[in-house]
Amino acid sequence: MRAGVTLSIPIFAVAMLAQQAQQTQMSNPMQSAQQPMSMSTSGQEPLVKTIQQGTFNTPPNLPGCFTQVVERGDPRTGPYIAFVKLASGCTLPWHWHTANEDLMFTSGTGQFQAKGQQPQTVSEGAYVSMPSRHQHQLACPSGCSFYLTRDGAADIHYVDAAGNEISPETALTAFGERPVKVVSAR
Repeated sequence: MRAGVTLSIPIFAVAMLAQQAQQTQMSNPMQSAQQPMSMSTSGQEPLVKTIQQGTFNTPPNLPGCFTQVVERGDPRTGPYIAFVKLASGCTLPWHWHTANEDLMFTSGTGQFQAKGQQPQTVSEGAYVSMPSRHQHQLACPSGCSFYLTRDGAADIHYVDAAGNEISPETALTAFGERPVKVVSAR
């Protein structure tokens, strides 16, 4: 019987430490907010969506040839997942984002290039991971689609050949595009 008691004490201590850590995290929301987006769905209902259930739109400061439907999260405030379509001939010139970005291609073929690297052909099944603030560009001559995930809010900072930040108008005009403006919802 003594062995059973000896084993119970460490198990009880571990359980108490886990409970204390959980309470500390709950009482310190800033610590929780700084953690990356969890892909866990514990405590939530399962989610299955079809493309037909979403509404495609073009986010601010992107060309009209870029449309997306947000699957989960909120691009205005934090981490999110979106399904993106780039129309035939669409180009996103050199730019960077504050958040880390991952792309998982589902159709079409594109040319992706990260600063300091050779252009890469991306197509169905390709995965691209871009660290925060790393300059890159993407062109889809025949159109393409992909899932996009970011671990923070959406933004885009266009840059010129020297890496200096330029306006969306300047960056996109060179490709015959105009950036979509923010529409006030009143």
